Amino acid sequence: MTDWIAAIADVLVEAGVEQTMAVQRGQDTLITIQVALIVSKSLDDTAIFLRTIEQLPKVLLASRF
Repeated sequence: MTDWIAAIADVLVEAGVEQTMAVQRGQDTLITIQVALIVSKSLDDTAIFLRTIEQLPKVLLASRF
């Protein structure tokens, strides 16, 4: 999981997000994805997961600093 967080953080840093914030957002992203998978599976509704994934770029880059 640390590789996922680092990969997300690296992309965010390249997009102009400060390093500490990028790591925090990487962690938050992993949490968001995992929860969306669990809820989507529990409710047998893939739209929940798809909506979550669709919104991630906007959330991650909402404020770059």
